[in-house]
Amino acid sequence: METAGRLSGMDCKKVLVGLYGFLRSKRGEVAALCVFGYLMVKDFLAVLRYAQTMVAVSFAGFVVLLNGLLVAGYYTLLVGIYLTRGSASSSSKSLPAKLVAIAGTFLPFTFPMLSDPARSGAIELMVSSLTLLSGMIFTMMALGTLGKSFSLIPQTRNLVTSGPYRLVRHPVYVGEILAALGLVVWAATIAKTLVFLALIGCEVYRALQEEKLLMEIFPEYKEYASHTARFVPGLF
Repeated sequence: METAGRLSGMDCKKVLVGLYGFLRSKRGEVAALCVFGYLMVKDFLAVLRYAQTMVAVSFAGFVVLLNGLLVAGYYTLLVGIYLTRGSASSSSKSLPAKLVAIAGTFLPFTFPMLSDPARSGAIELMVSSLTLLSGMIFTMMALGTLGKSFSLIPQTRNLVTSGPYRLVRHPVYVGEILAALGLVVWAATIAKTLVFLALIGCEVYRALQEEKLLMEIFPEYKEYASHTARFVPGLF
């Protein structure tokens, strides 16, 4: 029994040391992990509740359900990336760049608080759902391609130019803006429109900050950027 107690104590010590090491290496990411983990669970539960309350299968209901699954899957992917990725090769030292990046990530969460459900109808719901669906699919494709190189704040790990990155330099932001547009379409208000414009400004600014780092670390990025649009092929 005494030997078993010593072994148990040693095992607990190893677990605590391992946990401390993880938290130390991820100290700047623990908050993001907690937020994304919470949102992942919340959205999966919301999808489950919605599925249980569906009285009949309809196209609109299916689209709404699929959107919910994609959003929950998006946060699941983010949690996985943050748990497994390595250290960045460089990171922006600009506090405004970091704050704008965080603001751009979480601004869409204000949309439900700025909605007026009484003003939304079947057409608005359908357009909103399809726009949100398209944005989330494109975002998931881009995030899956970017993988462990993803970061909320401007950082560099690996240069990714495949998949959606062959079309535009910042497909994650393009997808997020499109998905946010879907949220604006549903019961649009002046406040939501202003927040959407602020979101676009944040995404453009953080993209420019990321490109500065990428140009410094990866000489080949300049060539890639010369023939790849930033957000919209042929326009911007």
